Parts: sequence; C-alpha cells; structure tokens
Amino acid sequence: MAQTIAQAEKKPDNLPPIVVTASQRKPIRRVNSTTQRSQSRTHAAGPARLRATAPISEAVSGAGNGPQTPLNTNAVAVNASRLGLTVREIPATVEMIDQRTIREQGYRTVSEVAQGAVGVTSGDNPAEPSAFSMRGFTNSQINTLYNGIKIGPQNMTSRLMDTANLESVEFVKGPASMLSGEGAAGGAVNLVTKQPTTGPIRNEAFFSYDSLHSFRSSYGSGGSTNVRGLDYRFDVSRSSLNGFTDDTNTKTLNISGQLNYRVSDSFKIWGAIEYKQDKSTAYWGTPLVPTAFSGPHATTGIVSGTYVSNYNGTNLGPVTIDNRTFNTNYNVLDNHVKADELWLRGGFEWNITRDLTLKSQMYGYGAKREWFNNEVEAFNADVNLVDRERFFVAHDQKLFGNITDLTWNSNVAGMDNRLVTTFAASNLDFVRPGAANFPHDLVSLVDPARGTYGLLTTQRQTAKIDNESLAWKIA
Repeated sequence: MAQTIAQAEKKPDNLPPIVVTASQRKPIRRVNSTTQRSQSRTHAAGPARLRATAPISEAVSGAGNGPQTPLNTNAVAVNASRLGLTVREIPATVEMIDQRTIREQGYRTVSEVAQGAVGVTSGDNPAEPSAFSMRGFTNSQINTLYNGIKIGPQNMTSRLMDTANLESVEFVKGPASMLSGEGAAGGAVNLVTKQPTTGPIRNEAFFSYDSLHSFRSSYGSGGSTNVRGLDYRFDVSRSSLNGFTDDTNTKTLNISGQLNYRVSDSFKIWGAIEYKQDKSTAYWGTPLVPTAFSGPHATTGIVSGTYVSNYNGTNLGPVTIDNRTFNTNYNVLDNHVKADELWLRGGFEWNITRDLTLKSQMYGYGAKREWFNNEVEAFNADVNLVDRERFFVAHDQKLFGNITDLTWNSNVAGMDNRLVTTFAASNLDFVRPGAANFPHDLVSLVDPARGTYGLLTTQRQTAKIDNESLAWKIA
C-alpha cells in the first residue's frame, strides 16, 4: 500500500516542448519536366492541379501518377477524360482496376474483372461475350473501347478476352457518349493493353491449372533496349477454359507488342500490333420439361409454375428441370463461336512548346467473327422430344481511323487551365453473311443424338459508315 501511495504522489515526467512550424505547400507534381512550364508562383494551381500532358505510355497506363491506392484514384483514366486528370479529379464515377489488382483477385477474363467492380455485372453468354450491365443499362447501351477506340456496338463486337495482356480496365459509370461515342447511356468500359516502360528489362511468366482441366499461360517482357530512347513491350497469352457442362470450352490466344521511340525530349513516335483469337464450343441452355414427364428426376427449388412453350406452343403444365440434364449439351457436334482480330496502331506525341502538345493516333482494325450453332432447345409436350433449331451469322469488319488531340496549358486570373481539342474520324466497312435457312430436328431429352448443323444457305448484308467529330474540353 505504501508503495502504491508513493507512486501516486510521484510527479509525472516533463513532456518535451512542442514546436509549431508554418505548413508548407505541397509542390505540384510534374509528370514530364520537358513539357511542364515553371510553377514557381505561390498561388494555388486550380481545383484540378493540372499537370502537363503525360507521355502516351504514362497517360494510358497511369504510370508515374503518384502512389498507388486500393481504388487507383491517383491514376489517369484516359477514357474518362482527355484532360490528363486523375480518377479522383474527374467529376464522374470512375473506377480503374489495374493489373496488380487483377492478379491479386485472380480475374481470368474481362467479365470477371467487371464482376469485381462496384455496381457492374457481366456475363459470357455465347451470343454476346463480355456483356456488361451498369446503372440499369445493358448491352449496346454500354460502350466497350480498346485503348480508347470504339469498334462498334458491344452486343455485336465484344469478345471473351483473357486479362494477361491488359494493363488495366477502366469503368465510367453513367452517360459517357462525349468521349466513348454514341449510345453510352449506361457507361463505358475501356480495355488498356500493357505499355512499354523505361528502365531495365523485366520478364514475367505464369501458368495455372484447375480441377476442370482448364489452363492459362502467359509470358511478358518490357523495358529499354540498347537503342537510346527505344522502349518495348511484348506479351503473349494462351488459355483453355472448360465448363461443367459437357463439351463447353473456350480457347484464347493474344499476342501484343508496342515500341516507343523518343526522337528527342519533345518528340516521340510509337507503333503497336495486337492479334487476338478466341474459339468456343457453346452451351445454349437446358429445356424446361413437364414435372409429370420427369417423375422421380424432377427437381425443386430451381423453377416453378406452369409454362406454355413460346417456340412450339405446347402446354407443359407445371414445369421442372430434369436432373438427368444438368450437364447435357444439346448443341450440334460441329458447333463453334469464334473470332480473329488484328489491331495496327501508331502515332506520335509532339511537345510543340512547353504549353502546347499535339498527339495523334492512327489505327486499323480487322475482325472475322462467326456463330454456328443450334440455339433453340424447347421441349415439345406433344411428342415428348426436344425441338432444336440452328442459327448462323458471321461478321467481316474493317475499321480505319485517326484520333488527334491538341492540348494547350494556360493561366487565367491566377488559375491553371487546360484546353483539349480533339478531332476524330473513322471509316467502317461491315459485311454480315447470315443464315437464310434454319435447319430443325427433334432429339430425346436424355442422351440426345447431337448430330451436325446440316445444310446452310446464307444471305449477305453490307454497311459502310463514315464518322467525323470535333470536340473541346476545358479544365
């Protein structure tokens, strides 16, 4: 007790003196010292703290834009603004998922990346791979861009794509037609390929295998070459993804490369090439059947109610899913959904003065897509068999275009300002061979004879579209 009282009476140790100093303004970050004008003035740099336009490799990937955060708010999202603003400075709901997050979360495809984004859903049904939904809008109401370029309506042109060759996926949630093109009432998704980096060469590779006998493999390399000012990036990936339903498989191949050559401190040229291929054997659904027909094989908790077939008009009464058909694929044996795509892109970036930058990107894109399937499986209660009907459609698309940006940095009334003028033009040549006949047959519900597509006759549709636009953005 005496010891306790002594400790209570003991005076506390003296605290060290507190020194208060004037706060120091954080200097404005400079992305490229050769293009940033002097910022020695002491006034604030405006609400956005504008930076000089970043080089192409940095502006696209977000490299060099401050420390990385879980939400990547310090990265520059080119699809959301051509003003070179970071995600947190853009007056819109923007989310950027970079390659590090993709690896950490194990996202294999672009659709899986979308499922990991806030407020975004996605799926890979065989008719419309990589179909997105945001804010109540779906399909062609959301634009899909490749390195900032729109190639057409999402529900016609999007493909299942592995993430290995991507640097990031950008999501703009809400109306986005100003930058991504017409029709983006729900938002836009921009897929950005990996870019060259300056510095030592780094090589990376991975391989994965799962219980469904799916595999993914990838190799990438990038850095500076022995040629002064020349940087490169090369990536190749191959995957084969299997599903739990019989004969469902998707194979992808993606090869991409880019060279950046800095001719001088103020002028850079670059060129990129990318080849993508995907081919799938598809599953188009399991038919609803009368509960009375399935008997002991009827399931509960999946579907309920009564149904009249909207294909053959027969009344199925109370319906169920027969548990013998959970893994059954009713598609024909020679079915396929496939696409081959080739990108050629090139351009330059010229810092005309410290405050004036001209960037231009020219591109050519070609794609051949094909759907060759049995796409209807409907139980016919009159004969207790499954109605099947074939469908075929193909695309032969060629797209050429140019996007040119002129950026002017200025100072008005003590505040930094940036004006970006963008001119874009493109030419589209689209040929669509489609089915003129739709072969039909009947098969048993359990262990169906899958057969082949049969006779196909086609009809041809064509379209040619020219687009030009001129836009200004100020910050």
